[in-house]
Amino acid sequence: MLVFLVSQSVVQSDWSGGAGVCSTVSSWNNTFCSATPYAFYSFPGKLRLKGIFKTLREYSVDNSIGGWDNDPDIVDMDLDGDNDLLVSDESGPDVVYWYENSGCGGFARHTIESGVESVDEVVAVDYQHDGDMDVFAAAHPTISRDLILYRNDGGMSFSAHTIDPNVGGGSEAEGVDAGDLDGDGDYDVAVTWLAGGLWWYENTGSGWTKHGLGTGLGTSYDVVIGDYDNDGDNDIAMATRNALRIFRNDGGGTFTQVVVDNSLSDGYGLAKGDADGDGDYDLALTDRSGKVYLYRNDGGLSFTRITVDNSASRPMGIQLADFEPDGDLDIAVADQNAQRIYIYINGGSLIFTKTTPSISTRHYFGVGIGDLNSDASPDILVRAGLYSSPKEGLWWYKTVLQYYPNATLTSSPLDAGVYREWQEVRVQFSNCNPSAPGKEIHVYVRVSRYGSSWTPWIGPYVFTGSGSQNLYQPSIPLSDTFTEQHFRFLQYRIELYASTDSTLSPILDEIEFVYDPLNEGDDLGVVERKDQNPKVSLVGRKLLVRTEGRVKVVTSDGRLLFQGDDQLNVSLKPGIYWVVLENDTRRVIVR
Repeated sequence: MLVFLVSQSVVQSDWSGGAGVCSTVSSWNNTFCSATPYAFYSFPGKLRLKGIFKTLREYSVDNSIGGWDNDPDIVDMDLDGDNDLLVSDESGPDVVYWYENSGCGGFARHTIESGVESVDEVVAVDYQHDGDMDVFAAAHPTISRDLILYRNDGGMSFSAHTIDPNVGGGSEAEGVDAGDLDGDGDYDVAVTWLAGGLWWYENTGSGWTKHGLGTGLGTSYDVVIGDYDNDGDNDIAMATRNALRIFRNDGGGTFTQVVVDNSLSDGYGLAKGDADGDGDYDLALTDRSGKVYLYRNDGGLSFTRITVDNSASRPMGIQLADFEPDGDLDIAVADQNAQRIYIYINGGSLIFTKTTPSISTRHYFGVGIGDLNSDASPDILVRAGLYSSPKEGLWWYKTVLQYYPNATLTSSPLDAGVYREWQEVRVQFSNCNPSAPGKEIHVYVRVSRYGSSWTPWIGPYVFTGSGSQNLYQPSIPLSDTFTEQHFRFLQYRIELYASTDSTLSPILDEIEFVYDPLNEGDDLGVVERKDQNPKVSLVGRKLLVRTEGRVKVVTSDGRLLFQGDDQLNVSLKPGIYWVVLENDTRRVIVR
């Protein structure tokens, strides 16, 4: 009988270190040590060398798409563990598409609906909690379907349902976002109205109840749901032409309007993220008069405006991501008139350096962000074109890093509980550039009976792709250690190599160690962190969580699927998920 020790050396957020620096990440009990000028960085489910942002590399997705609407979306639509694309086209051909990712950034187009008029923005969530992704769309058609739900009926087959035929009356629905706004554990929807209004739609389980939050607010664009005052419930941020507003959730579905900035000239795009790493959401905004702003959250819904750029031409879509990565968030902006994409690198203390990647000039409009080729870097999805111009297509842009060709990571000691006969190491290895030479993962292992006196490092076990190797190999000195004694503790060291091109490092998805349970009867599983309290278990595809406090289940790309207090009992489709607890985060792989 074989039992697997799954040791996933990942943390929830990135970190950076210099030569010879070790950093202990207490939430995962791992120590990451850099032996080179460039450290590792970690990403949920991935490991890669920390690098310096170099440029973007462009790839065409669909030439039939134009540029006129809000942001396209990067989301794991089919829950297979990689990110897909969700896109509409307001300027025609009046469609809502999703594009299935092959895993390395190749896409196959699927139609959610054709002939739907003027869809401004789309967002995907599992609003039914049934294990598949549904889509909300804000539109302004002449046939009165302003707010649309595309319900996933299984097998990625969608049916259209009109939630509201006329959101504001006489104008168009513009921005849309989904989140739990009344604290009952299901998804509600917030929608802006171009003529200056904001509504939220309460999910009653059997239908939708519309609540108005204000009209006469000025020309309204992006809306982003998030807990901006860190009080445990979701608020609503809204960008209008003249102001940035937050509607503070007072509980029970009631909101109070807070004006963050009423001095904008032409506010448009809005995105949230913790740019200064202090644990609360900051907001990034584009003002189409040529400004890019970051609003630092100082607590209590008090924000400090920081001018990131005051010399852009017509900045439109905006997103936050760690591009270098160095542990803080940078900003990506699409500039329509300059026909450029700007990356503003956060050098720390919210001081940004503007970079202009050398890519083709297009009238860039909306921006999506996410990893599209399984290399753990944030890639960019952009629609291009003007409303009246020929379509300039849907494109994605790979983040290219320049970094040192190899580095090391050392895990914390892994405690198997009792003495084990360690037998095998398995590596899951992403490689979306199979023709690139010199890409290897080297694994070293050492063991201990008592956790105090360790064997020398044994290895390397060399992997050029996914696979498994016996820990005992006559060609590897000292590997017969594993046949001579049983050991309770194990520690591993990983080295990554990209000998010919430092922009093509291999990616380690997962490492597993296999041991014999010594005929003790039942299967025994040992993980890096003891799974006692809280209790997280997976029975088939049924996830059971027992804890004290709030628990959330999030998809691999950051979408909230389920949440509750103290316990959850839900079914999941195959994919990678994060279970977020009060003081802990667990990764769950459903096969």
